Amino acid sequence: MLRVIILVCALGVALADFNTCSAEDRKEIQHFWHGIWSAEFTGRRLQLAQSVFDDFLENEPSAKVAFAGVNVADPSSPEFKAHVVRVVNGLDTVIGILDDTPTLKRHLEHLGNQHVARDGVKKDYFDVIGRSYAKVLPQVTGCFNKDAWSRCFNGVARTIASYLSE
Repeated sequence: MLRVIILVCALGVALADFNTCSAEDRKEIQHFWHGIWSAEFTGRRLQLAQSVFDDFLENEPSAKVAFAGVNVADPSSPEFKAHVVRVVNGLDTVIGILDDTPTLKRHLEHLGNQHVARDGVKKDYFDVIGRSYAKVLPQVTGCFNKDAWSRCFNGVARTIASYLSE
């Protein structure tokens, strides 16, 4: 019972933190994201996803253990390429529902539980990959608003990470 209470409190704190992502931030991020991840840009999706993960794993090599099942040892493998695209597609889903708070909260709960089930995933990894996105995304678009991105991404990441014990 104590574990449930702690989890509910952590989720409440994370969702309160998510409130710093304003309606304007959400709209701006959705607009900018559409310009880099929409169907017309399918060819560069893999490149973007790989760049984010290259930076992430360079800055947090201990995270490789969490990706052993998708052949992280060979970043050019089809398994790892498919995984990084799935991760960014997951982010695409989150961005698409940023303005639907009830659905977003339910989806983040689902993602939180998914990450609990993955061996080796740690809370700290969400901060590191957030910095990787913030580093890579300005290289693919001129209209990147780092502050809006950070407010929204950090809220999403903290909500998902709140489900993890460490």
